[in-house]
Amino acid sequence: MAGYHPILFILLTAVGAAELGLVAYLIHTFNRDGYPGGRGGYTSGDFKARLDYLMFCACWTVFFGLAYVAFIFARAMFFLASIASSALWLLMTIIFWAVGAELWRQVSCRELQTVEALAWTALGLAAITFIVSLFAISSTRRKYGYRGTYYDYDYRYVSPDF
Repeated sequence: MAGYHPILFILLTAVGAAELGLVAYLIHTFNRDGYPGGRGGYTSGDFKARLDYLMFCACWTVFFGLAYVAFIFARAMFFLASIASSALWLLMTIIFWAVGAELWRQVSCRELQTVEALAWTALGLAAITFIVSLFAISSTRRKYGYRGTYYDYDYRYVSPDF
């Protein structure tokens, strides 16, 4: 199952990038014109804080998602590239997105419904990736322990001059 990690991390990063773009557009629009369609402005500081929190979640997901994709494809062999590290990051990401998705329940604006849908999608992808990480930990535990990488690494083909 660990072979699905690159695909899941890429999907999670793509959803985070879509959320980042949409939330950045909404923040820009709300700061310039008020509510989309000209129906008033910010109703409270709480509304802006919720948008800012989703911006943080999206930045968090894109930055670390790209880092883990790079770690997987480079077959990095240090602790930050380990399965346990990504499982911890995924657990934190699940918590962040669960809070962010719950903040946007019962919205009526189409743009904000899209924000909510992307947040729930990111939460679901992070949860699926976390479950796959647990399977990867259990399958590599005999050989490397929880610090193992996503792929078996054959040390016979490593050149000593790196």
